Amino acid sequence: MKKIHITLPLALIVLAVWLGLTLGLVRLQAGGIGLSWLLAALFALLVSLAGNERRTSGLHAPSPSRSWWLVSPPLLYSMLMLLVAWAGGWPAPKALLLVAGNAALVALSEELMFRAILLQGLLDRYAIWPAVLLSSALFGVVHTANGLATGDLGGALWQATAAFLQGIVYAAIRLRTRSVWPMMVVHGVWDFALVSSIQGATAGDEASILPYAALLAVLPLCLYGVYLLRGSQRALLRQDAYQLNQ
Repeated sequence: MKKIHITLPLALIVLAVWLGLTLGLVRLQAGGIGLSWLLAALFALLVSLAGNERRTSGLHAPSPSRSWWLVSPPLLYSMLMLLVAWAGGWPAPKALLLVAGNAALVALSEELMFRAILLQGLLDRYAIWPAVLLSSALFGVVHTANGLATGDLGGALWQATAAFLQGIVYAAIRLRTRSVWPMMVVHGVWDFALVSSIQGATAGDEASILPYAALLAVLPLCLYGVYLLRGSQRALLRQDAYQLNQ
């Protein structure tokens, strides 16, 4: 099959189709698992595999292999959030399995869409920081749908802001490790912890502060992402991209 070059226009078209699969369709369920997320993940994976630059899109293992350590701060942070979420007691095993399954599908689908396809398309036209900020902004906009679906405009705004900040560190680690796979793990654990927290927040007051707590929680991660993309590292990333395109 002929490989395709993922440009910005193509990436935006793929994003529109991806949104149609995740938001435009009725959320299908199979035992509680969102099949729309599965379809969106498969679509993003097929597009990623069809690209002629799999290494630059992040489908390979982290390179160099020691760059795995870069994911340790957000991963440990996510694990801490998980412990906090379960401080009041463990959820039911069946509920944990459903949350874990959906969190894994969401992480796979969103990382392939935003950090493999969309970020690659933006980098085809823009420098590193504009590409990171634009991909993170779109990541945040998409997350407003969760709040708007329930009519909670304030919650939608807070969730979009938190997703934007998360997008910065996710993109930074994706670029520094040259792989989407490490952040899929962190993304999945984070969503698992967050949904567990929401399910455990039975009291109205406790549930109402979760969006604010989530926003404050991602601020240190965003600062970590900014540090990872400091000037010296951006120069190395640009050099690597130039060598891969030769």
